[in-house]
Amino acid sequence: MEYQMQRESCQVRETVFEGTKEVPIDLDFSLPDYCPDIERILKCRVCPGISSRNISGDMLEVEGSTTISLYYLDARKQAIRLCEHTIPFSVSFAMKSSPEDAMASVRLKTEYLNCRALSPRRVDIHGAFSVVASVCAATEQEYFSRIDGDDIQQRTVSSIISRLCGMGQQQFSVSEVLDIGAGKGSPESILRSELTVQCNSAKAMSDKLMINGEAVLRLLYVTDLETGAQDTMTFSIPFSQVLDIRGVSDSTVNRVEIEVLNYDVSLKSEFDENSTLVTLDAKLCASVCAAEEAEITVVEDAYSTEYELELSRKQYSFIKPLKLLKESFPVKSEISTGENGISKVIDLWCDSVSSMTATENDRIVFKGKINCCLLAQDSEGIPYYLERPLEFSVTPEGLSGMQEPVVKAELKTGGISFRITGDNTLEIKAELKSEGFAYECCVVRGIISANAMDDRCRRKDSRAALTMYYAREGESLWDIACAYCTSVEAVKLENDLTDDILPEASMILIPM
Repeated sequence: MEYQMQRESCQVRETVFEGTKEVPIDLDFSLPDYCPDIERILKCRVCPGISSRNISGDMLEVEGSTTISLYYLDARKQAIRLCEHTIPFSVSFAMKSSPEDAMASVRLKTEYLNCRALSPRRVDIHGAFSVVASVCAATEQEYFSRIDGDDIQQRTVSSIISRLCGMGQQQFSVSEVLDIGAGKGSPESILRSELTVQCNSAKAMSDKLMINGEAVLRLLYVTDLETGAQDTMTFSIPFSQVLDIRGVSDSTVNRVEIEVLNYDVSLKSEFDENSTLVTLDAKLCASVCAAEEAEITVVEDAYSTEYELELSRKQYSFIKPLKLLKESFPVKSEISTGENGISKVIDLWCDSVSSMTATENDRIVFKGKINCCLLAQDSEGIPYYLERPLEFSVTPEGLSGMQEPVVKAELKTGGISFRITGDNTLEIKAELKSEGFAYECCVVRGIISANAMDDRCRRKDSRAALTMYYAREGESLWDIACAYCTSVEAVKLENDLTDDILPEASMILIPM
């Protein structure tokens, strides 16, 4: 005989696909006529961007373009010059299923890049970058909260978990005309641009989320093409957007991630040589997961007072309530700039952060390196480029009190500053920001089916109303009640007990 079980479900976020594909880069090109000859290559960078990512059935399609930026010293002026080459790419991932209402995350990572000048006007470039993709979908996690039957005794466990209420992605654009200002000189070309975004606040309404954020654009530009003179500028661009996310409300914990898919910076000086205006056109994508606390009850053990039971079990894994991580950490270090010394910093930026989560003295720490990139002039005024790692080990406060947390956080760099401390030394200060969340896992082994063996009745001693039992210290009332075909509640009532575990060895009475 199979007992009826009360089925419940809880919506959870599940990663249904993860994959990586490598895109090769093979270029052999000559400099355009307007570019001066190459004296020495300083740096070659890969800057990939995404134009679209679509899930169609069991396929994830990613399209975009990558810009190869070649920085070099010219042969005439020994100024920094830039030559760029853009190539499109398209990558397809085959998934094992066709998830509904899925959310794709795509990260572009440079693997390696080799660049050499075959002549003063010809360059050979070989390298690769990876397209790292993952797809998440909302799934129903089923469990059983009760077994129906007069002869059934059951033990349940209750936990507070994080229940997914909604998730979704939405793309939007940020376009702005920015003024460098007359005091900085008119830009004639852009050497380097960097756009970072962050979400400052999110206000939820019914199925809508109003986000307010900030985009920071950093520019290194040329003010005189003849001399190669440069200057830098940083713009802060606030933005707001209303996102349509089903399931979002003022009672949910809303995790918002904003990423730059691609962007373009152009100069108004292309049409007016005295213009100090810069145009930014960026495509951003906001990914939102909304969750709330919920209590679940799972049957973890059962027995019958009449029959032997055949039980089937399954291990359930739930997520405990999320903790959002949004902290800043100062990182400082002194680096060596080489034997030729340093007289001026042209530009300083961080192009990547590698990190890992470790445990030290029972506390979670973020450890890793910030790759600092430096364009500078040596003691003779000749530009050069170098990279130096900035190591860090920081302790987030948001993880205090959590036991074995699972951390899903991305570390990014905010502002960066420098101070020349010697002929060949530089002090760098960087702001490290963590954005993400952490949670603890709730693992329960629950019953999924219960069958009574009708031909195997349990034997009860009905000759007396009570049986005396000498219990050991720490013995479970559940085990005692199961052995004597009675209930835990009956044993507690007969002996005036409140705990499920006996605190000391004692004699108890068991009702039969």
